[in-house]
Amino acid sequence: MRNGFDEGSLLLRNARVWRRPGECVSDPQDALLRGGRIAEIGRVAGAGSGVREVDLSGRVTTAGFWNCHVHLTESVWSGRSRAALSAMQAAIDDMMLSRGFVTVVDLGSHPRTTNALARRIETGQLRGPTIITAGIGIRPWRGIPFYTRIIVPWFMRWMLPTPLTGFGARLVVASQLRNGARVVKLFTGAYVTPERVKPMREAVARAAVDQAHRRGVRVFAHPSNREGTAIALGAGVDALAHVPDDTYGTAALLAEAARRGVRTVPTLHMFASTVRTDADYLGPIHAALGDFLRQGGKVLFGTDVGYMAERDTRPEFEAMADSGMGVDHLLGSLTSEPAAFFADQERGAVEVGHHADLTILDTRSQHPTPSDFSRIYATFRQGRMIWPATIE
Repeated sequence: MRNGFDEGSLLLRNARVWRRPGECVSDPQDALLRGGRIAEIGRVAGAGSGVREVDLSGRVTTAGFWNCHVHLTESVWSGRSRAALSAMQAAIDDMMLSRGFVTVVDLGSHPRTTNALARRIETGQLRGPTIITAGIGIRPWRGIPFYTRIIVPWFMRWMLPTPLTGFGARLVVASQLRNGARVVKLFTGAYVTPERVKPMREAVARAAVDQAHRRGVRVFAHPSNREGTAIALGAGVDALAHVPDDTYGTAALLAEAARRGVRTVPTLHMFASTVRTDADYLGPIHAALGDFLRQGGKVLFGTDVGYMAERDTRPEFEAMADSGMGVDHLLGSLTSEPAAFFADQERGAVEVGHHADLTILDTRSQHPTPSDFSRIYATFRQGRMIWPATIE
């Protein structure tokens, strides 16, 4: 107890609960959170003395959002002073918590920095999401992307893994997992110049995937073009970290990916934000995602924030909707699909017994729109309000 409140319990009053994709948004009801879990949903007459209550006034409550493509490479994440921790918290709030994310998948950063950040969150020094990291992404031999060369000094590039053989790839994956990685990221197609993609040898990619799968770890691939996509599928990856932005010849490959259950993280707005905005470039990318969806493809939400400076999620939701994703598909990409992808049976839906990871949309409508997913009122992780710090 602190200030008369039981810190392990919280009663959310008057929440419109959207339990999972495909179900209707409910009329206002209550949700009791105890011990980091959802204990009760319905009309709760009384939760006992000392239980704090928060009135959501009819706002829509969903399972906690996932962002399956972020990068933690900015300088703000590496500080250690009290001022640095304050700057980190502001960055976490802006980049993650105010966007509703309770879990993020880091697809490329220095493990020392990312692991330290995760420890600060888990020990309560910072409020933040669960972080699943790939450590440093694995590039093709002599295939460091041009945008990485810009930010990584030449004398540090030896740290970037670029295995030449399958044996080397297995060693790299084993090393990354020992250093805290929980997913693997392969650049099966790397832009070594803005116009040229260097492919990873398929034998190298396959060896990396085999090593990861033996350890029960999922593998994401950065495909870029037809050849990078073909190598990713031939190697047996679990997800594409982007829709290929060079879409020529990828239609059959994306259809095959959909049939095999390979997920895709669209990152549509990243292309518009960091490459080009003209319809000749963006139109085929949106169309490729639409074709993937029509083949039954499953989508994981991700923005590539951290590489992309822009943090507003609204343009991504609108771009996904433009490609054919309705609100149920969008909700699934944020909640149930990533939970299923990572075999987490206790997240991804608002259900009694599940972890109390919740995202509260700042809308009272029973028919949310795509842009409503970007309007966040509050974020809860394990039954604790982590953004904003308090609600009066």
